[in-house]
Amino acid sequence: MSQLKKIILAEDNQADVELIKLAFKNVPLPIELHHTYDGQELMDYLRREPLENVALILLDLNMPRMGGLDVLKIMYNDEELRKVPVVVFTSSTHENDVLSCYEHGANAYVGKPIDVDKFQDVINAIAYFWADINVVPSLAASI
Repeated sequence: MSQLKKIILAEDNQADVELIKLAFKNVPLPIELHHTYDGQELMDYLRREPLENVALILLDLNMPRMGGLDVLKIMYNDEELRKVPVVVFTSSTHENDVLSCYEHGANAYVGKPIDVDKFQDVINAIAYFWADINVVPSLAASI
């Protein structure tokens, strides 16, 4: 069996959190989903927990206290944190948001689908690529 991979979700909208959790439960991969409510809570978590086995940060843009773009800026300027893949998962499709996220180190930018079936398809694609196919630096030595 594959090694347990951790995906960290930074999302303040409780309805989206529940939908995302449900979608990940339907993904047959060894994934631990950890939820943080906002960017500040995410940064606190990243600074106190080991980064090994973190396959991905799934990051909302618009959150209280510290938004996703601020998180990206901090991570991009941190030698260790910039190694952790980040997928921005948000309802915003504004070109300026997309460009700013990529300029500050986002690995992907995905709009949240409204259709429930499409939502599950998107979570499946994210999970399979980032937790099964992709190799992150901290895990490369174990292959």
